[in-house]
Amino acid sequence: PDYTAEVAALQGLLKRMEAHAAECQIGANVPGSKKKSCAQCTRWRQLQKLRDRFTRQLLQHGPGRPKQPEGEASSSSSPPKLLKRQVTMLLESAENAADLDLSRLPMLVDKELSAQSRRQQAKGWDAGDAPDGDEAASAGKKRKKKAGEEKGGKRSKPSGKASDEDEDERLQEFITAGARLAQAPDVKGTAAGRRLAKPPKGKRGAAAAAAGGGGADGEAAEPDPLTVGMHVLVDSRRRKSDSLPDMWSPIPAAKPPAKSNVGEVSAVHADGTCDVALVCNDAAAGGKCGSQCRALTGPGSLVKGLVPPQWQIACSGCFGVNLPHALPKLWCLGCERLLADGVQFRRAPAVGDSAYDTSLCLDCYGKLFSKTQREPLLAVLQEGAPKLLQSDFALLTWRPEDEREHDDFVQCTECERWYHFVCAHYPSPGQLPRTWRVESELFVCTRCERGRHASPRLLALQTRRATDLPTCMLSDAMEASAAEALKEAGVSLPKPLVVRVASRKRLLFQAVKELKQRYGGGYATEFPYLSQAIFAFQEVEGRDVFLFAMYVQEYDADCPPPNTNRTYISYLDSTRWLHTSPPGQRSVVYHAIVNGYLQYAGAAGFSHAHLWVEPPKAGDEYIFYCRRPDPAHGSRPMPTSQLRAWYVRMLERAQATGIVAEFGDIQQELVSGLTSLRDFPLFEGDFFPEHVAELVDESSGGAEPHFSRKQSITLVEDMKAQVAGVKRRFLVARLSGAAPTAPARGTDGGHEQPVRSNELVDSRQAFLAACKARHWQFSDLPRARYSTMMLLALLGGRPVPPPQSAS
Repeated sequence: PDYTAEVAALQGLLKRMEAHAAECQIGANVPGSKKKSCAQCTRWRQLQKLRDRFTRQLLQHGPGRPKQPEGEASSSSSPPKLLKRQVTMLLESAENAADLDLSRLPMLVDKELSAQSRRQQAKGWDAGDAPDGDEAASAGKKRKKKAGEEKGGKRSKPSGKASDEDEDERLQEFITAGARLAQAPDVKGTAAGRRLAKPPKGKRGAAAAAAGGGGADGEAAEPDPLTVGMHVLVDSRRRKSDSLPDMWSPIPAAKPPAKSNVGEVSAVHADGTCDVALVCNDAAAGGKCGSQCRALTGPGSLVKGLVPPQWQIACSGCFGVNLPHALPKLWCLGCERLLADGVQFRRAPAVGDSAYDTSLCLDCYGKLFSKTQREPLLAVLQEGAPKLLQSDFALLTWRPEDEREHDDFVQCTECERWYHFVCAHYPSPGQLPRTWRVESELFVCTRCERGRHASPRLLALQTRRATDLPTCMLSDAMEASAAEALKEAGVSLPKPLVVRVASRKRLLFQAVKELKQRYGGGYATEFPYLSQAIFAFQEVEGRDVFLFAMYVQEYDADCPPPNTNRTYISYLDSTRWLHTSPPGQRSVVYHAIVNGYLQYAGAAGFSHAHLWVEPPKAGDEYIFYCRRPDPAHGSRPMPTSQLRAWYVRMLERAQATGIVAEFGDIQQELVSGLTSLRDFPLFEGDFFPEHVAELVDESSGGAEPHFSRKQSITLVEDMKAQVAGVKRRFLVARLSGAAPTAPARGTDGGHEQPVRSNELVDSRQAFLAACKARHWQFSDLPRARYSTMMLLALLGGRPVPPPQSAS
């Protein structure tokens, strides 16, 4: 048969994958069976395994079959051929879905080819003598006939037709099972996929095959390379015949005050065994402790002759194998309800230009294919949703633990110890611009001599500080105002606050269409504003921590009414890693930061400040991803009344210091004297624009708004009634215009500030989405410092190594 077309299809697919891998060059420096950093490179490594097997078979039987050197015997380990239509089916599956998880297919190929070899040997044929052309078949007949005569009997050749049918049926089942597994949603790199490939006892199986650490179908796996000085976890109760521990079945680490099972390799022997000196299992102590700790945890003893199943390489920073990221969350795209663990839902693949799957709860799935409820649901779904059919949706069960990911590893080039990215503060190359080529820089851990051997560019990223970011008049004024307020309140900080404007971008808020139609030329078409992202940092235990963020919209004197000279604090969020003296003064510090901004805004000519008072719902975040929960509330959201009281205390302090003239809820300060709906200020992303549009539509009775005969006074009364229900969620402060307390620094002396845009932080939605995708968490201090390092790395631009001395 002619396999030229199949070979061309496979080669085309592999060339595209290889081109990405050659350009990406993200090293797979992960011990054991750890997931690789780059998904595309992982797929390339998986496809290489397929290429090595399938391409060899196709070329072996096709027109381009290479000629065997004369005098060289046929390899007895050459696997039997695959039928043309099964190979074509597999190639088409890979060609149409380049991002499939193919980690199981190499194992299935090995298993099926080995089974074919055993069947043929049982029928009297060597693996190398399978029907492979006339010449090979003739040679096989002669060898088998001769072997039968030597044993004193005769053996007849199996029926070629029966053999082909048997092979055809088994290969059909094998390819179908592999394609079904590859097309299963959300299997790639998850615990569900790992369970499907869980190796049998005593073998590494598919897990090792996928990571290149061992074979399948009975082939023993090789342990990870071990060197003196590495940290390992020890379990001397395991037997030599047990399977090697990996990331899915690791050796658990004992925590203080339990006896330590963390050790440092002191010797590696030629027979594969090693000697380990136990160390303190308190990662905060760095493996070193005093006599009292040794009496409790038992370090200091030497364990000799450990076989590979009895040890597992651990991170030299935290002494653990796995560093799990936060559990992922799944929302229904229809009702935006958070799906609980174990709940069934429906999922369809991405349609058209969308990059996201369509996940629906069972209620919304029923509405999508209901004649009466379909249209309202399509209005909130993606553009390609009308093209989805019932057959496109798979019935799945949401298991967040199956989707949990773990942190990657990096190896020190000096001591060869392994570290989690978070523990080593190693900037993830896949999250930085490719032109920086961080993966090519030498990583040297803090335990080693960093002066001569560490990469200057890598060190520049790891040690970048918030003070390296550019200042402006606003950041300088807020720092000075906050410092003065804290001094008056008797609160000191071990390390000073660093305030920076991370994004400053001019945008346009388009007028509500219904208001524009109603008032015509008496209402502006658009409202220009300056969007600013204001961040605050503090050094904690030697590294900067991102601990406060605020997004504001400034509608200045050039903006048309009713938004003229108004500033809107749209989002404000903080973490719990601020250090104060005395402790527990976070509210005082954050009040000082916000009041510092209000003071600057008043001096800049803004007359009113609007604040939205609404805590996030359970499971939601505003700016910071995966914050440490408040001990007073746990996983429950903060009550609105408590958050409102927090803002009221802040504004009372501002009023006492002359920053705010007066303040109140939105009904007191704005709606009580409202005479026309055109005088009600609206802001981008605010609560009211959508509700005002609905109100105008209702008043017009479905006709064009400017043809409505309803009196404006009645429309205003309807607006007042609607605001009355949500008045406690909004505060309005009239600013007094006090002068800022610090002069401009690092500017040209003018009031016009330069635009500073960065897609990462231009909007709080973009930043939050990036944190979720990149696992920038603030749940504990090590992760908060790592997330801050990555943020500063991207905000500061490409690293520039410090200048070298003339010597």
